[in-house]
Amino acid sequence: MNKYLIDGHFLSSMSTGIDRYAFQILRELDRICEDLTIAILVPKDAKEVPQYKNITVIQSNQYRHWTQVVFGMYARIHGYIPVNLCNEVSVLARKGIVCLHDVCYAESEEFYPMVNEFPQEERAWFLQIYRRIAKRAKKIITVSEFSKCRIEELLGIESDRIEVIGNGWQHFDKVQTDDTLLTQYPGIEPKKYYFTMTSANKNKNAQWVMECSRANPEETFVIAGKGLDRTIDFHKYPNVIYVGFASDVLAKTLMKHCRAFIFPSFYEGFGIPPLEALSTGAQVIVSDVASLPEIFQGAAHYISPEDPYVNLKELMQEPVHGAEQVLAQYSWANSAQKLYTLLKTFS
Repeated sequence: MNKYLIDGHFLSSMSTGIDRYAFQILRELDRICEDLTIAILVPKDAKEVPQYKNITVIQSNQYRHWTQVVFGMYARIHGYIPVNLCNEVSVLARKGIVCLHDVCYAESEEFYPMVNEFPQEERAWFLQIYRRIAKRAKKIITVSEFSKCRIEELLGIESDRIEVIGNGWQHFDKVQTDDTLLTQYPGIEPKKYYFTMTSANKNKNAQWVMECSRANPEETFVIAGKGLDRTIDFHKYPNVIYVGFASDVLAKTLMKHCRAFIFPSFYEGFGIPPLEALSTGAQVIVSDVASLPEIFQGAAHYISPEDPYVNLKELMQEPVHGAEQVLAQYSWANSAQKLYTLLKTFS
């Protein structure tokens, strides 16, 4: 019988959507995998060590050179099939399973206009990872049909080597809102602002919101994201309120009370934040590109990420439907079941 070793390096970070994907799917997988032999190798510097019922936790006293050396050698010596849910593969381990969330660094400028804005050394680093995954992964997981198609085309990987296992939103159910947080920010009134949670990464397209605020001066925009004030001079945008890094509690509170959640990305393999926003009952405005129309279907208002000069009042009058259907389609439990089936049938 196969035995699997999960790369627990994500537990050292626990700060990105990719880390959350791994954490939440494994939490659900643990409930249903009693007939499989699965272990997770956890580095010494892990911020959190999960308590599992069926997945065996193996703690290492190492944390440097983790995936390529420590994890890879452990899997090889002890005869495990390696499983990495966070965009990496070890060349020392046998061929296994890797989740590649997207391939934005391999995109052409024609398909993805922002690709030339990545630093060359950063792009070269990720292209090397893509090539390594294409060569060393027997099965590749990705999070949307969009990403599957791009992996096939750009990396030349056969369709039957790729499984689509999407994200979920149910972790947000456990987050409690705190309406008193709104009083800390003068100018934020329930249902009278548009909310964006983003980062300084070019593909997130935070500048769209800035320009949209100029096109809609009568509206209030609230934007959250660590370090955005280092790249954006918010003093130039009088109707934009910057709240800095948003904890889950603040993010959910702002989503719950916003007029709409705006997600103007140029490129997304999936897009968890607008799914979280939908789960709070918020309306969402998302880009009409990449994976977003696939994921949100008729439940979102759509904008072009290249055209911020839209009339938001008119946009919000357009009918949307199907939020319940989208929320039912994507769950960590469903994703864990798909991963369980893949592990069960892996050969």
